[in-house]
Amino acid sequence: MVRQRYLLGHKKGWIVLTTSTRQEGVSLIELMIGLVIMAILLSAGLPAFKLWLQNSQNRTAAESIQNGLQLARTEAVRRNTNVRFDLTSAAGLVTWNVGCVTTSADCPATIQTRSGSEGTSNARVGVSATAIPSPAPANQFSAAVSAGTGLPAGATFNGLGRIPSANIGTDITRIDITNAIEATARRLVVTIGTGGTIRMCDPALSLSANPQGCS
Repeated sequence: MVRQRYLLGHKKGWIVLTTSTRQEGVSLIELMIGLVIMAILLSAGLPAFKLWLQNSQNRTAAESIQNGLQLARTEAVRRNTNVRFDLTSAAGLVTWNVGCVTTSADCPATIQTRSGSEGTSNARVGVSATAIPSPAPANQFSAAVSAGTGLPAGATFNGLGRIPSANIGTDITRIDITNAIEATARRLVVTIGTGGTIRMCDPALSLSANPQGCS
């Protein structure tokens, strides 16, 4: 801060107006207090920030899987042939491939693929092929499917956008997204119905109270 002081003086019968300037800054003690306060605030907010980051990874992973399934279904209808979505990592990384079951020059084995390093390195998936009742009971999704369970595996869509009858019971019906380094991170679930419906939901929420709930 700069402060100016005005001084009055006499010189040969004239009043002379002069100014003096003094610089003021932050003392060492004030600086140390500020650093301590900042450190306390950072240490208090760091756990919440870390959880937010892992929740974001889980959300991104779930949306990626949902988009991959939607792509497989859309391509199956557009090409009028069976197209498959496969989760390819036995370790539960979010890696997938969408491709035609019967390949040709117009229908390749890889239409689109995704690497597990694309912003979701800590997200993990586990799958189940067990049929999901409709409506699902309240405790249907209470226990998580562990990372890597049932993998590699996938789901096939036919030209009508449905799961072929021959694949019911073996294709995945449920994908759980958990986190490898943060056990309290928000778990999400993606479900695939025999009619081809694909839905992402939060098992911590009740479907009767929130449309984002699972059951």
